[in-house]
Amino acid sequence: MHFRQEHNLKHTEIDGIHWEYLSTGDTTGQPTLILPGALSTAESAWRILALLEEEKFRLICPSYPERIDNMSALADGVAGILSGENIQTTFVVGGAYGSMLAQVFTHRYPDRVSRLVLTHAYPPLKSKAKGINTTLRLFRVAPMFLVKRILRLQMTGRLQADPTAELLIIAAQIHETLDTRLTRQAALNMFLRMVDFDQQTFKPSDLAGWQGQTLLIFEEDDPTTPEELRNALVADYPGARVHMISSSGRSKAILESGEYIQVFREFLHSET
Repeated sequence: MHFRQEHNLKHTEIDGIHWEYLSTGDTTGQPTLILPGALSTAESAWRILALLEEEKFRLICPSYPERIDNMSALADGVAGILSGENIQTTFVVGGAYGSMLAQVFTHRYPDRVSRLVLTHAYPPLKSKAKGINTTLRLFRVAPMFLVKRILRLQMTGRLQADPTAELLIIAAQIHETLDTRLTRQAALNMFLRMVDFDQQTFKPSDLAGWQGQTLLIFEEDDPTTPEELRNALVADYPGARVHMISSSGRSKAILESGEYIQVFREFLHSET
């Protein structure tokens, strides 16, 4: 709530769609695009934004308009925000849901990305569409209280039985956002964008000649990124730096601390 009070959202209209985004940090620093997760709000990335505000980064973080149902249109809107801010090239950071948009953005606008950080990421996977379509059918007819309950379980169900205060804050923010802001259209389009991502086709040759650098951060025990998906993602980004974190569950990524932060910051600050 303190972060929210000190950070006012900016507003713009792109292709008839209203966008909200945060612009913070050092206005003379390195432009860095932070792409939030499935909550789809800029403020949901407040912890990583607050951390990077202490360093020489100019930070842009969008909320995802609930009217947009595909990742390609999200990427085009983000490009419009950058143009409105007179930013030509940027670092891009995306984790989990945000990593899907980060990949689509990089493939659509490679000349605008100089460094790419992907965490808890996997490449497009057409076989996932069946499971997502089942969820979509349920969300179209289920009462909204049930839709919100399902999403709360999906987003917080892996927290440890005796969570730390920091994890409880994150869970509280998830609950507040879902309880006060989620509409049926937003819930449906959250998943339709995932379907759109899984229907994309990426190849290692897509970024041939791209001068950017990529860092891929995985966790050994993350069930969403088994070894075969990690290997497929690495193949899509030839020359990428790969860092593996040994841990159980996803608490380190959720907390965005410790080893994850150290590796990610060193990559952003490195000269080559």
